[in-house]
Amino acid sequence: MPRLRWTRAAAARSGRPWPRWSGAEVDGDLTFCLPWPHRVPTRTALADALGGSARYLADAVREYPDGWGLAFEPRDMVLSQQQLNGDHWDDWLASECPALLIHGSRSDVLSSRHAKHMVARRPRTRLVELATGHTVHESDPTGFAAAARGFLDGL
Repeated sequence: MPRLRWTRAAAARSGRPWPRWSGAEVDGDLTFCLPWPHRVPTRTALADALGGSARYLADAVREYPDGWGLAFEPRDMVLSQQQLNGDHWDDWLASECPALLIHGSRSDVLSSRHAKHMVARRPRTRLVELATGHTVHESDPTGFAAAARGFLDGL
């Protein structure tokens, strides 16, 4: 039986919008980070330049001899995302090993609907949803650890 796949072409034919992230299909664009400064005089200036992304990057801020900057190059982040983009359904469905998908129910990256769809399509996969955003391990480390522990204890 052929696998049903939601693709850009299918979205165009249906008139429905193509989601930025669709289950095991990834189409992310991180080019918004390219204008981030290489170095600035103060930590505060760097936080201001990073805007809303600053809260996610606090652990990546470093002081260098020539000022404050990030521990990575934004262009490397963009290249990494470009390598991640694509249809990963075949990879997701290829394994029959038990899997755990810990999902933040308020994630702006992966919807609950898509997380449930991923679990429905892959046998022996357990979904745990926690009331967090996308970075579950950061927002609810206790819940994340409990979910992982419960999954591993059940193997």
